[in-house]
Parts: sequence; structure tokens; C-alpha cells
Amino acid sequence: MACGGVQEAEDTNEENTDQTEETTDETTTEAATTDFSVGKAIYEANCMVCHQESGLGVEGTFPPLAKSDYLLADKARAILQTLQGAKEPITVNGIEYPGSVMTIVDLEEQQTVDVVNYILNSWGNEGGTVTLEEVKAAKSAE
Repeated sequence: MACGGVQEAEDTNEENTDQTEETTDETTTEAATTDFSVGKAIYEANCMVCHQESGLGVEGTFPPLAKSDYLLADKARAILQTLQGAKEPITVNGIEYPGSVMTIVDLEEQQTVDVVNYILNSWGNEGGTVTLEEVKAAKSAE
């Protein structure tokens, strides 16, 4: 009887291994389709000085992008803020930031998509993604 129990456990482990391999394959495929490395490079080159590597910004001066209620509430606004900077004071996570912050770089449309998607999905953010069409629409509304 003990041998039968061991055999059942081995059979169960084989089934679990097969399920784990399937899940790992699905996760790997999903991760490959959500590669934000280009957006990260754009962020590091253009945004990190003010908003910091951690995305936490500088309280009262440069707003946080990490877990930002303001950013995550409206993707179109996130695109416009990336393109134009802040023209009016904004409140992020209960703290007011000046409205005179302008962008210091002129990004191409695809670069805007890449960096916004990186920000929306970094530092614990679960903000989804924006498309090239959404960026074009935001630019035409400027």
C-alpha cells in the first residue's frame, strides 16, 4: 500500500510538472509581448533626472509617476503631460505640484507610446497601455 501511495504522488507530480511547463510557456509569451525596454531607455535618457529612477519624483517639485493617482486616472491626460508638460498646477496623491513644468524633449509619436507604456507599467503601476492612434489623437487635440 505504501508503494501505491508513492506511485500516486509521482503521477500527480508529473501532471503538476506538465501544467507548470504550460503556464511558464504562456507567461514567457506574455512577457515577450509586453517588453518595455525601449520605453525604459527613453525614460532614463529624458525623464529620470526629474522623476527619479524610482519614479517617485521630488515631493512638491516633480510629481511621482509611481502609483500616481493623477497619471493612472486618465491615459489621454498622461499622453498630453508627456507631450506638453504641466501647464497648470496639478495635485498628485494629495500633494500639489507647480504648473510651469514643461517638457525638455520633443519625442516622436512612437517614442511617446513607448515611454508612456513603460511608465504605466513600472513601479507597481498597472495602467495598461496606450496605442499609436491614441497618441496621434492627443497630438491633434493639442
